[in-house]
Amino acid sequence: MEATVQPAGPTTATGTNLPIGYAFAAIPDPYRILGLRLRPFSLGHWLLMQRFSCSFATQPNTPTLHHSTTPSAAASRDDCLLGILICSMRHADFLAFIEQKDCFKQITKWGKKVGFIDLKPAAELFAKYLAESLSEPDYVELKPGSGEVAGDWAQNLKITLMTRLGYAEAEALDMPLSKALADYFKLAEADGILRLLTPADRAEAAANSAAFAALDQLSTINPQPGEGEQCPA
Repeated sequence: MEATVQPAGPTTATGTNLPIGYAFAAIPDPYRILGLRLRPFSLGHWLLMQRFSCSFATQPNTPTLHHSTTPSAAASRDDCLLGILICSMRHADFLAFIEQKDCFKQITKWGKKVGFIDLKPAAELFAKYLAESLSEPDYVELKPGSGEVAGDWAQNLKITLMTRLGYAEAEALDMPLSKALADYFKLAEADGILRLLTPADRAEAAANSAAFAALDQLSTINPQPGEGEQCPA
């Protein structure tokens, strides 16, 4: 079968990625915020937050909170409460919940309980929860452009999980996003599109960067003969 994996999930704004083992990706740390136990952040959560205009997920192709524990300046109290509520349920369960006749009554009751709570710590914790899931592994492309697919990264990921990895739609929407991305990139590696970096690779890259930085600093302090000299008149 021709490779159809696009090795370009949600990329970081800083260009640096968090090293994360597969066990931690598959079984993320549990979170409880404002009295609600959050499920592992999933692709379904991301789509719901987009659909209902939660500012924690405002851009259609690039998540905005990679490796940042600081909430977006645009995030309001309602955005925080909506995001937490969405992430406390499965994708289908939230859609069923908002169809209930007493949906808004239940939300209002919960909102009153947390009405006098300072939401800043909750928003920061929620941003940390998102950032831990919205991370991709370090890799090098072996065939640049060979796996590129047009469209929304979330749709590309969902289709790949279903057609290449055999997950049912509900599983693709509800599994931890960190696990989904780990499987997604491992498949891309198996297809020969990229190579995932090992801890040794990252350590070597860091050592090389440090060596180049030291060399650059040394050349600035001790310029080579002829550097900076004026041409004779």
